[in-house]
Amino acid sequence: MGYIVRMPTLGPEMGRGTLLEWHVEDGTPVEEGEAVAQVASESGVGEVEAKEEGVLRRTYLEEGNTVLSGTPIGLVAPADADIEDLETVVEYLVDRRELLPATVDGRTREQARVETEMPGRTVTATNPSGMRGRIDAGSFGWQYDEPEDSGGTETGPTPVDVFLGGLASCLSLSTRYQVEKRDADVGEISVTTDANPEHGSVESIEVTVHLASDENDETLARIVDLAERGCHVSQLLRDDLELELSWNRR
Repeated sequence: MGYIVRMPTLGPEMGRGTLLEWHVEDGTPVEEGEAVAQVASESGVGEVEAKEEGVLRRTYLEEGNTVLSGTPIGLVAPADADIEDLETVVEYLVDRRELLPATVDGRTREQARVETEMPGRTVTATNPSGMRGRIDAGSFGWQYDEPEDSGGTETGPTPVDVFLGGLASCLSLSTRYQVEKRDADVGEISVTTDANPEHGSVESIEVTVHLASDENDETLARIVDLAERGCHVSQLLRDDLELELSWNRR
């Protein structure tokens, strides 16, 4: 076994960090919780700690260089462990991430990058002040906000919008799964979710699945029905909210 050491996210801003110092060298044993490196971001300075006992088998980042949060910077594994699979993963990730100069104004560049550390169903919402904040899920992140008439600044979706996006995206993937399972001829799938009423507590949700397909109506209706049943987000709502599901062709 073993694991990839990644550049951590030290604060709620779009993550990038600079490696200040390696505390241990390649081939050095480390204990769980031991600081292996010191890094810095706009939020301050922090330590990268070993998640488990092992040996620092590889380092991928030189001191003074800046990369996106989630970028592989090292590899820890037992001294006799085969790390070929981990190195293959690292090679893939590093190839997709470009080293950033420390002075880059990289917000637009960073948002366009492919992030690869999945959240594992753990999401954190941080509200530093006012009626806006940031959601972090693994190495992904986005802002949430409220309309100006509710004290917000309209720089991101509302919490209800974020929730609706989760439902729409889940249904789109569940639909694609059913399409591929049946080898059906369906191109683009898009899902629109509308919450009612427009303000206040949500009482019902209208969901429309748009399908680019020439398959017959019976096939598409069956696909959409099974997709809704298989969507984990939809399953959470069944006992509490009315869900009006429909589909059409595009």
